Amino acid sequence: MTPQPLIYIVDDAADNRLLLRSLLEDKYRISEAESGEQCLSMLEQEEPDLILLDINMPGISGYHTCLTIRKTARSATIPVIFVSARDSAEERLAGFEAGADDYLTKPIDGTLLLEKIEFHLQRCLSRKQAIAQSHEAMNVAMEAMTSSSELGQIIHFVKEVQAIQKGSALAVAIMTVAAQFGLNCCVLIDEAEPVLLGCTAGSMEAKVLMKFRNVDQRITHLGVRTVIHSGMVIILIKNMPLDDEARYGRLKDHLAVLADIANGRAQSIAAESNLSQQRTQFLRDLIALAEDNIRLTSNDINAYTESVTNTVSDMVIRLEGMLFSLGLEEDQEKKLMKLANQTTARLDDMAGKAKDMDGNLSKILEALYDLLAQQ
Repeated sequence: MTPQPLIYIVDDAADNRLLLRSLLEDKYRISEAESGEQCLSMLEQEEPDLILLDINMPGISGYHTCLTIRKTARSATIPVIFVSARDSAEERLAGFEAGADDYLTKPIDGTLLLEKIEFHLQRCLSRKQAIAQSHEAMNVAMEAMTSSSELGQIIHFVKEVQAIQKGSALAVAIMTVAAQFGLNCCVLIDEAEPVLLGCTAGSMEAKVLMKFRNVDQRITHLGVRTVIHSGMVIILIKNMPLDDEARYGRLKDHLAVLADIANGRAQSIAAESNLSQQRTQFLRDLIALAEDNIRLTSNDINAYTESVTNTVSDMVIRLEGMLFSLGLEEDQEKKLMKLANQTTARLDDMAGKAKDMDGNLSKILEALYDLLAQQ
């Protein structure tokens, strides 16, 4: 029986740990740590499936703890969700930069907590499965290699495919190896937006490839054509050498291995793309939150600046009008106006600093835009 996922609850407050435990212990195994140092020590003994991490703790902070987790190879991919009472754009950005996968604010919404935990556990599992399948495909490829003339091309493909980042490039690599085998083929990479290469959309070959997306059979013979299907990768060979039984069998085996390797990489690309999209969406949500808060703050600053300016202007006008009725000496009037002007200058300076604050807030937003552009 598969054990329940293990979750670390890292929080210096015992009542917070108790609350989280009560929400989670029916579905998950729970281990608690009251500091970042204790969490890192526990990681050396047992690797959890997910970590709920407080930010403000004695000793090292949650940010520093998360950075250390991400820098350690065996724990680098463990999902980390910050759980904090802080909800500012700056805090969320700091969490994102520290390597967190998500951010929850206190008081905790139990339903939302369970949803996010399940989402990140499933995403992590999918990523591990994709990696495992890729490794399995690699092992199958190495075991299946013979001393045939095609061996070098398969080995080269195994080495080069891990650097490929797009389905279109993967399709080109498959067609290149097939061409070196003397084969004419077309390829389908079954991504969210399917990639077709070697045939045009709507052609007979494209229709055959699209049809085989829902066929579980690994190798299908269609006269002189052969379809190789492995997960997300479908290869239609148009000129298999049926008159050379030995070469036909050898190429069929090679192409099956090639498809397995390519499928492992295609699944990894899909998992990496999904992770990138999640991070981009997280950053967009963060920018939207920052824009709202900065807009409100900017409005308050402008209102304050306008109020100060109007108050100062009104004061000077009223003072000038009063001087004629007070019967002051000329030097007394000058002293009084000097004092008024000094006060006015100080208030203007305060208004100017308020505008500077508005400019600094805009710089935070610009930094977020830069981060989004790098995704």
